Amino acid sequence: MGNIRQVFSHPSAGGAADTFPQGGRHSYRTKASTMYHPFFQFVLPRLGQVALDALLYLNFLQLPPLQLGGRWPVLYYGLPLVLMGVLAYISRDPLGLGIVFAGHLVTFYCIGTAIGLALRRIGGTPLTVWHIVWLDGITPWLLTGLIMWWGRRRALRLCTTKYSLTTRKNLPNGRLTIVQVSDVHPRACAAMDHTRIPELKAKIEACRPDLLVLTGDIFDEFTEPEELDAFCKLFGELDAPLGKYYVLGNHDLFHHWREPSYGRADLEGAFARAHIRILEDVSQLAYVGKDATPVRIVGRKDWLYTQGNRFTPAQLMPNGPDNVYTILLDHEPRELKADAAAGANLILSGHTHGGQIWPTGLVAKLFRYNELNYGMKQITPACAAIVSGGTGTWGYKIRTEGKTELVMVEIEQKDA
Repeated sequence: MGNIRQVFSHPSAGGAADTFPQGGRHSYRTKASTMYHPFFQFVLPRLGQVALDALLYLNFLQLPPLQLGGRWPVLYYGLPLVLMGVLAYISRDPLGLGIVFAGHLVTFYCIGTAIGLALRRIGGTPLTVWHIVWLDGITPWLLTGLIMWWGRRRALRLCTTKYSLTTRKNLPNGRLTIVQVSDVHPRACAAMDHTRIPELKAKIEACRPDLLVLTGDIFDEFTEPEELDAFCKLFGELDAPLGKYYVLGNHDLFHHWREPSYGRADLEGAFARAHIRILEDVSQLAYVGKDATPVRIVGRKDWLYTQGNRFTPAQLMPNGPDNVYTILLDHEPRELKADAAAGANLILSGHTHGGQIWPTGLVAKLFRYNELNYGMKQITPACAAIVSGGTGTWGYKIRTEGKTELVMVEIEQKDA
């Protein structure tokens, strides 16, 4: 299929061009953030912080190294304060490893304290065993150290996750291979940067994709110019006969922490040179031959980036389900049922990182922040949704949930 040309914006069966205006030409108003009651927004978090500080202080008093200063009250009661100050200092950066370390340590202390209080009511052998396991509060430190080591190894292990699907719709040459790259967040202190491009390129090429899709947060506000240039050069070197498509995430141009080193014009220019089509509320037919079977690619604007003010799935696919296999790209896994009802056969998303740092994924599931946190879900018999764990990590080389991965989807045509 490599020598067959690609045709864009081909007229659909109904005669109308299967494409819509780029959303970048529309103006969107920014909605004001929802304000909560001052008690929940300001008072309650501070009360929670005081409770956690008290919990840590009481546990630190039991640590054997600090008990050596028991004969000197100033040392005995002062050293835990110094230790808490050190933890506060190393966790001051919300994107640093220190806050991950402190978060896991506090979590283990909370769990351990709850178990200890419950076993005190039981007493006897269970309490004795718990004292041995707890090691006077050293165990949380050992567990946190182990988690940090294991999380780093897990973050740096790039794997290829394969999914197999079937469809009764016609496909080019009867089958289709898609590779999804998502949430790269290239940065020296994160899991993915330019030094890992040879590995990433080899894994993508091994999949021999017919279609390459980039589902947002490929870059972010911490991406340096050399990282942007290196990854765009990589994407330009990759071959995908059906084309290379990209949808914006909430970090590519919607920045949270600082001003980025690039702007929209830089991003559009770099992707144009790499022959990547940016889809913003656009439905696009792709071909690999003059009379070949088409595949529809639908790219949605990011929900956070537009505050939900974007085209609906029904507007992007006004004719509803038809006989064209339709792949919908949306950075965040939202409105999955509406996507399926409008005619999508495969929905590809990212954004969640599979949680990345426990218990983020668990909290997202409990509060249903994302309709799908990770993996594949059959939305209807004709539509499946897949959420990538991310081809990189956000902020740091730690992953205690999800996988650092490429997603490879193999679709085979089945006769009706």
